[in-house]
Amino acid sequence: MDTFKRDIAKLTGTDFDVVIVGGGISGAWLALHCARSGYQTALLEQNDYASQTSSSSSKLLHGGIRYLQQFQFGKVRESAMERAHYIYAAPHLSKAVPFLIPTYRDFQRSKFFLNCGMLAYRLLTLGENRIIGDPDEILPPISSLKKAELDDVLDLGSEPHTGAVQFFERHMVNSERMVLAVLRSAADAGAQICNYCSALELQRQNQTVTGLVARDEVANTEFEISARLVINAAGPWIDELNSKANNKPASINGFAVGSHLIARRISERAIALTTKHQSETKLDRGGRHVFVIPWNGHSLIGTSYEEIEEPQRDLSPQASHVEQLLEAVNEALPTANLTTKDVVSGYSGLYPLRTENIENTVYQGSGEYVVVDHADADGIDGLLTALGAKYTTGRKLSALTMKRVQKKLGGSLNLSKVRLSSSNYDSLEDLHAVTTVQQHSWLSEATLTHLAHQYGSDLTGLLALAKEDSSLQQPISKRQPDINAQIIYAVQFEQARTLMDVLFRRTSIGLFPITHDEVHAAGQIMARAMSWNSAETDRQVDTVMARIQHVRKNIDAASISAGG
Repeated sequence: MDTFKRDIAKLTGTDFDVVIVGGGISGAWLALHCARSGYQTALLEQNDYASQTSSSSSKLLHGGIRYLQQFQFGKVRESAMERAHYIYAAPHLSKAVPFLIPTYRDFQRSKFFLNCGMLAYRLLTLGENRIIGDPDEILPPISSLKKAELDDVLDLGSEPHTGAVQFFERHMVNSERMVLAVLRSAADAGAQICNYCSALELQRQNQTVTGLVARDEVANTEFEISARLVINAAGPWIDELNSKANNKPASINGFAVGSHLIARRISERAIALTTKHQSETKLDRGGRHVFVIPWNGHSLIGTSYEEIEEPQRDLSPQASHVEQLLEAVNEALPTANLTTKDVVSGYSGLYPLRTENIENTVYQGSGEYVVVDHADADGIDGLLTALGAKYTTGRKLSALTMKRVQKKLGGSLNLSKVRLSSSNYDSLEDLHAVTTVQQHSWLSEATLTHLAHQYGSDLTGLLALAKEDSSLQQPISKRQPDINAQIIYAVQFEQARTLMDVLFRRTSIGLFPITHDEVHAAGQIMARAMSWNSAETDRQVDTVMARIQHVRKNIDAASISAGG
């Protein structure tokens, strides 16, 4: 029985213990922890799952190395431990990627100084491997590369480097699928999970929240949900709901937009490049870092940084963001010689800022989070706000919030480490062995591996769909390994409602070169599952193409404004 169904009737016909607003990584972990702890739980997301901030990072499960420069040693350890929980929960959804940090003769960028930091890092992260458990998933050790060794793998041109330090991070194949995997596990534990449901306002009796008024965005109808406790985990938009109850803001005093570019492959290894842009650190190695990460045959480059005054949902890389990132890469890695013609796509995300002094030129990304009990903050009971700033610490934010949930609702908590529902295998090696047995002539080894890292043990169901219909065995785009069966699977088992959901979140295929004919063919396949008429199918295709063309226009504008 598939538990991950969008069922409005169950939302209106149940007295919930907890209703969570927000379907990003923070809300997903809250839904899982609440359901596993025995609370009757529902989660509402007004758009698609992970369609905002949770889809817009560098897709790293970051082990906290960056916090060494800020002397935030507790955050270093916390991040590494949280990364370990993700690796244990869903090893198929991330891969170990080697990162190179070039070293130079000046002391602060020297190999000696950097290795001292790495030694501190190893000490601070002791115990991470016990959480991971599987020896095959433990991150390889930190190592040093001599000048000649670095020259063999990365051409820095005339840069007077002395080699590099190499460390490993875990890079998610698709950050949206990680959110989806947590949500599916929450549904399996009994939670009711629903996308395209907006929380319009809080219901109250005197000074106590008793539920929500919500709107089904699909049917365009309003309904009420009763709950003993509402948790607002809507990220940068938490104040939109809270302000309707005259609540105080949850310490958001600014917003930043971060953009990423997808460009031609620069290196087989990830590179951490220092830039001229300032960063809020105690110890500066030369400025804010920009990462260049190998991803799906391309390079993922990020992050740009820009403050804005008000939260915006429809974000895309601006010409200034493109220029900022290309300039940073070409200055630090002149042999890359990147131009806008090398950029195929990009995406942007909105991040809340909680610093006292906003500085437009200084990167102020923070791993901090806050849990607000509004009974204490402004005298309104039955409402918690959970605000996080980092994907990797979404589970930790949930665990901290759960202590407040237990205080208000009673019961006992189940916060133990958990394998997600799609991780029903002993090891990735075993997963590959099982799926190889099911391999058919139409499925290449490269496609099988790609799909296994997307779906884990759920791959069996996907292959069963493809086996029934040979047209579903064909690739969505000739440039990527994704197959048409994924479109039907997304509709039937993953609550996909739009072609954007499928091409940008259930897969990442919309971020890579894809033709109008390929998008239209994908739309026709989805139309069969959704019972769309030709007009609706065309509208869905036009929406996807408009997004692709808008990003392309902004990329090309960077070339014009930069004199390119």
